[in-house]
Amino acid sequence: MYQHIVLTCGVSLLTGARNVFSVNRDETLGEIRSWIHDRDVDEQKQSKIDRWLRHARQFAHEAAQQPNRVCAEYSMIYELHRQGKLGERPTIVLIVTDTVGGRVVEAMLVHLLERDFKANVRVVYVEVDVNHRRRLQETLGEYMSKVANALMHGEPSTTCFAPIGGYKVMTSLGYIVGAFLNYPTAYMHEDGQVLHEIPPVPIHIDEQFVRRYFELLRKCQMDLVAMNELSYQEKQCIEQYPSLFYRDADFVCLSAFGQFLLEHEKYKHLFETSYFVSRQVADMLRHNRHQSLFVYQQMQELVKKLKYREGDASVLYHEKSFETIDPRKAKYHLYKGASNGQTAFRLAYRYVEEEDRLYANYLWLDHDRYEREAVRGKGIYEDDSSFSDVTAQLVGTGGS
Repeated sequence: MYQHIVLTCGVSLLTGARNVFSVNRDETLGEIRSWIHDRDVDEQKQSKIDRWLRHARQFAHEAAQQPNRVCAEYSMIYELHRQGKLGERPTIVLIVTDTVGGRVVEAMLVHLLERDFKANVRVVYVEVDVNHRRRLQETLGEYMSKVANALMHGEPSTTCFAPIGGYKVMTSLGYIVGAFLNYPTAYMHEDGQVLHEIPPVPIHIDEQFVRRYFELLRKCQMDLVAMNELSYQEKQCIEQYPSLFYRDADFVCLSAFGQFLLEHEKYKHLFETSYFVSRQVADMLRHNRHQSLFVYQQMQELVKKLKYREGDASVLYHEKSFETIDPRKAKYHLYKGASNGQTAFRLAYRYVEEEDRLYANYLWLDHDRYEREAVRGKGIYEDDSSFSDVTAQLVGTGGS
């Protein structure tokens, strides 16, 4: 009996030739299909998306009547239910790409799975950049880590892992993650609707190897490294373990698999960021447990943007939008994070790059309250309290 299900999601719900939602019901879908891989959503696009979702929910009841004409993800859950393998009120984690298509599919699947299977649905967004070779390695490493975090919420014996949707590379790397953690992989061929379970293949990296080549691995984790700057032993290591490294002309960095291994819990004391929270943040997490995954995910997203300097300054340093805040007195910055449809993430933080530490001083999950309090410098000028280390908790609860 499966109580914990992890699915990677594609966009077949929107593109299937014969499925319930992609048949010609509304001309808006044609426009949405052309935006499927877009990451940026302006007001016009969001308006069209909301319109189509309202329209689609009017005939969502047909999904239960034609379960094999919805999408691969829904078919998988339906088949588990039909065979009596789906637990009561299961937890289903949807891993979706942070694109227009991903967000539309997520909205419909959450609606269907909660209604038809009484599921507790959680969503983890991933970025897979297929347009840039180096960035693809980084984003796939992040994807593998998020899959691992989602899996480790459940025991292998009661967890169904089905990397069936998304880019094809997500399926192959998803299986590797499951195998490394000793989780079997479920697969269902849509034509025959036959459910298969593929056992994990043992994958192991000796910890002594990690310790021996720690400096090389750390350098390759942080940036591209010139091959001519490496020692003979380091070059031999790269030749001997090609699955851990990615070569780009005369430079080398960690491969997606290498990033995943070294960011795994076994090595986190060596390779991961440390996260510290004030008493106020800890209390907010304790009283909003259902939002903890979202909060931890946003904290790691903040660190990623700071580390790779890829975030918008107006988002990372949102205090600059408040004319009443005195920057000379500020000890913390304000981060304007994402909204998950129910909650807005806003955080007063300090990141110490030399120590790779994030200090979360004050957390808001209500946008209106944030606007009222931040304008007065709440959480910015003074430490809320002493800080506690929540790194292990964050990693263990799938915060990435």
